[in-house]
Amino acid sequence: MPKYSVAIALIVLSLPLVACKPKASSLPPDAPATTVASSQSADGTAAAPVTKGAPASQAQFDIEKVPVSDGALPPFPYLEYPSGLGEGERFTDKANFDSLHVITGKQLRKVEGRVESHQFYLNATQMSETEARRNYENLIAQMGGVKVNDVTPEGLSPDSVDDIVANARKTRIPDGSLTYDVYLARKPDQLVWIVLMANNSRVVTRVIAEQPFKQTISFVTADVMQSQLASAGHVALYINFDTDKAAIRPDGRPAVDEITKLLEKDPSLKLTIEGHTDNVGDSAHNKALSQQRADAVMGLLLAGGIVKERLNAVGLGDAKPVADNQDDTGRAKNRRVELVKRT
Repeated sequence: MPKYSVAIALIVLSLPLVACKPKASSLPPDAPATTVASSQSADGTAAAPVTKGAPASQAQFDIEKVPVSDGALPPFPYLEYPSGLGEGERFTDKANFDSLHVITGKQLRKVEGRVESHQFYLNATQMSETEARRNYENLIAQMGGVKVNDVTPEGLSPDSVDDIVANARKTRIPDGSLTYDVYLARKPDQLVWIVLMANNSRVVTRVIAEQPFKQTISFVTADVMQSQLASAGHVALYINFDTDKAAIRPDGRPAVDEITKLLEKDPSLKLTIEGHTDNVGDSAHNKALSQQRADAVMGLLLAGGIVKERLNAVGLGDAKPVADNQDDTGRAKNRRVELVKRT
């Protein structure tokens, strides 16, 4: 691939991080990478340099060949920042569960679990890239980590700028000038992946503790509705309707069933069912639609045996937003049905 194409790809990869860097006066510019730097293995010996132009092998990575380490792991996220870094000099991203790709051998591997990434700039620590790398490599070795990648994200498809950019996004390498090394600490009951990235100005570490997905969001149950009505007098529900229609979709029916349970559980409870929309479109149309949707919810409750005297339905359209209508997230919060306790 022509050299200027690789340079374009590296510039594209570097753009998203410009906003989070310290001022240019306090940081040396990141040097562009024209070759893949050789990295060190966990025991400190130099690993063979990787040639960018080498074709990616189709051989599958065999995780069984990675030795199992019985050593105890430190508390997650295992690796700390260098001492002396202030709060504004540490950049952390974390997720209780996420999905991303690492490179094993010469292929991408999707991993899921608890993730935490750290980033800091070397001039804030008075450390060289070599010193920082050696510190992390020694810690990873103590965890039982073994280097498992043979190429960088760019080396997976060295002749395609589009593939270079796509692979960098999948692996979330923030800058094409960073070195990229993946380590696996294989424990008897868990796989821990550590990604170490560095250049002459900054270091990025990422740890992924593999674990299965656990459901953390559930339907609003009758008990939850009852609790919120008792404490706040109202509860917001996100019942799925067909787009711009009042027909309740099948996946919206369980929420209505929970309202029925709530009313059956407390025979003295009376509710006003409020329909709300975002501000997209004509206000008069939105108000009419919200009324129709509130009526549709009440209709299902009546069909379920709840007497009409306990219910009232009103459409308020876009008059009472609970979030900013400037983005999709805010508009989604505003498209809701609220139950309001009547005295």
